[in-house]
Amino acid sequence: MTKIKMPPSQPYQPLLLRILHGLTGIFLITAMLTAFWTYDTYDGRWGKIPLPDYKDIEGLHGTFGLYTLLIFPAFVVYAFHRGQNHLIQADSWAKLAQTNKPIWWYTLSRFANTLTLLALTAALFSGKMMDETWLPKGELGDSS
Repeated sequence: MTKIKMPPSQPYQPLLLRILHGLTGIFLITAMLTAFWTYDTYDGRWGKIPLPDYKDIEGLHGTFGLYTLLIFPAFVVYAFHRGQNHLIQADSWAKLAQTNKPIWWYTLSRFANTLTLLALTAALFSGKMMDETWLPKGELGDSS
């Protein structure tokens, strides 16, 4: 019995994209979790869950947001150049109308990828422009 030798398979995504994607994802999810913890510690107007009261959580949230912000430009440049096939294309709206076909799912994935990049861009830059001292000072309402 002879064994058939198969050529080694290559990963779907290049190593750099997988590393940038993984780090961005880890830091982003951690920033989102610490954002909710920040809300739970300092605000909680729309409900709370029993998390420990950690007054320095805002700084921890900012740290993970900063890590995401530092990696994000490299990820975006890579995504817009090598990964442009995975973002919205000129004919995406027409392909989105082709329901019950595989291209519909692929196009939906393109929309999700593009919207995620746009949402993360808005979140990172609005967070970077925010003053991190207003929550610990208790400035939740109008100043008037």
